[in-house]
Amino acid sequence: MGGQRSDLLALRPPTGMQLFYVSIKTLLLSVLLPWPGAGQFHVIGPRAPVIAVVGEEAVLSCHLSPSMDAQDMEVTWYRNDLSGLVHQYRTSQDHLEHQIPEYQGRTEFLKDNITKGHVALRIHPIRPSDGGEYGCFFESATFYSEVQFEMLVTVSGMAPHIHIEPGNNRDIKVTCISTGWFPEPEIQWKDPQGLHLAPASETKRIEENGLFHVESSITMDTSSRTEVSCVIRNLILSVEKVVLVSMADALFPKDSLWEMWLTLVLLLLAVGATICLLLVRARKSKGKLQEEYDLLTEQKEEENERIKLLGEEGLKFLRLYAENVTLDQDTAHPNLQITEDKRRVKGVDISWELPRKRNPFDKLFWVLGQQLFFKGRHYWEVSVKNKLNWTLGICKASVCGQGKVMLSPKTGFWTLCFNRSNGYQALENPQITLDLKESPEIIGIFLDYEAGRVSFYNVTNLSHIYTYKNCFSDPLRPYFCPGPKDQGENEHSLTILPLDNIKKPRRCSI
Repeated sequence: MGGQRSDLLALRPPTGMQLFYVSIKTLLLSVLLPWPGAGQFHVIGPRAPVIAVVGEEAVLSCHLSPSMDAQDMEVTWYRNDLSGLVHQYRTSQDHLEHQIPEYQGRTEFLKDNITKGHVALRIHPIRPSDGGEYGCFFESATFYSEVQFEMLVTVSGMAPHIHIEPGNNRDIKVTCISTGWFPEPEIQWKDPQGLHLAPASETKRIEENGLFHVESSITMDTSSRTEVSCVIRNLILSVEKVVLVSMADALFPKDSLWEMWLTLVLLLLAVGATICLLLVRARKSKGKLQEEYDLLTEQKEEENERIKLLGEEGLKFLRLYAENVTLDQDTAHPNLQITEDKRRVKGVDISWELPRKRNPFDKLFWVLGQQLFFKGRHYWEVSVKNKLNWTLGICKASVCGQGKVMLSPKTGFWTLCFNRSNGYQALENPQITLDLKESPEIIGIFLDYEAGRVSFYNVTNLSHIYTYKNCFSDPLRPYFCPGPKDQGENEHSLTILPLDNIKKPRRCSI
C-alpha cells in the first residue's frame, strides 16, 4: 500500500496515541490521496513466512523499489494483531518511547544499506509470543508505503523418553514424555508397519516458559512381541523425534542390565560402608587393627556379592542373543589354520595351503567371522584356554586389508587383547590396561548395535571386563586373532563355543 503525503499529516495523533498512528494515517491517506506523484516507491518484504526458532534471533528485512536513499525517512515495524509498535526509526535515530513492553531490549535496527533503501529489524531472543502478522512502514516527505508479512515461531523439544509402570493383570502402562515444543506438536504411536495406535491417554500443557509439555500413554501386554514407536513431530519444521519401545526395554532398561546391577551394588556398598563406619566408631576401644580388618572383610563380602549378582542375571540375559558364529576362510591370513567346522583357528609356522586365491587380507594376521551385523543384539563365546597371545572383538566389514593397521575404534576395531608383556588391554586410543582378578578361559562378546555398545565378559567367573561405547552406522563382523605360534608356546587354538545346545530362557519382546 502507498500514497502521496499532504497537509493531512497534521492529523498525526498526540504522543499518547502513537500506537495507532500508523494504521490511522495509512487508512486516511489511501482513501483521500490515491494519485501518484514524484518520489513514489513500494516496500517489498519477505515473500514467505519468516521461520523463527525460540531462543535464537530473527531478522525481518524489507526494502524499497526502486532503490533509493532512506536515511531521512521514517521506518516503523508494528504488530497487526496487537496494534502495537515494535520499533520505530526517524530523524536518523531510534524512537522507542511507545514500544510494546514485550519487545523492549530485544530489537535492533540494521541500517548498513539504508542508502540503497535496504533495512532490517533483528529480534533476539525469540519468544513463543512473537509469532504473528507484522508490518513494515516507510514514509518520506512526500510519500509512504508498507508491506505486511507473517512470522512463524517454533522450536523442537527434547528427545522423548519412556516411563513404564505396571498396569492391571499382565498389562504395563508405557508413557512417552517430552518437553520444550512450540507450537503444539503432533504425537503418535505406531506399530512396525507404520499404522497409528490409539493412545489410552494424552496430555498437552503450556509451561511457564510458553513451551509445550506433552505426554501420551498406551497399554501393552507383557506377552506381546510387537515393537512400537512414539513419534513427536514439529509440523512447521517437518522434524520428528522418535523413541522405540519393546518389552525388552521394559524388562531390561537401555542403560543395560549390568549398569543397573552395578548401581544397586554400589548403593549397597555405600550403605555397608556407612554401617561399618558407625561400628568402627562404637568399638574404638578394641583397637585400630581390628576395625580395619572388619572393614576389609565387609568390603570383600560386598565385592563377592557383586560378582554373583552380575553372573546370575547377566549370563541369562546375554544368551538370549546367542549367535552361531563361524570363521570366513577367505579373510584368513595364509599362516592361519582353520578347522573344517570353521570354529577353531591357530597360527602355524609356515604358510598354510589354502584352497583360494590371494586376497587383500593376506598381509594381516587375523580372520573375520562370516556373519554380518547391521542391527540388533548378538552374543558369542570364545575359548582362550592355554592361549598366551590373542585378540578378539568386532570390526567394520569394510576394513582395508592392505598394509599395517593400528587397531582402535578410530580405524573401525573394538577389541580386547592379551599377551604376556602387557597383560589384558582394551585397544582404545590410547590403550587401556585392565586389572583382572581372575584370568578368563572363556570370553563372552556382546554387541548391542542400536545402543552403540560392545561388551566383553569373563564367562569363567561370570564378571564384566570392559565395554566400548560408540555410534555404529556400518555393518560389523566378528574379529579373531590367535597370535603367532611363538615357537610352540602359543600353539593352542581360539575356539568358538557352540551355544546351540544351551537352554535359553524364554524371550519375550514386543
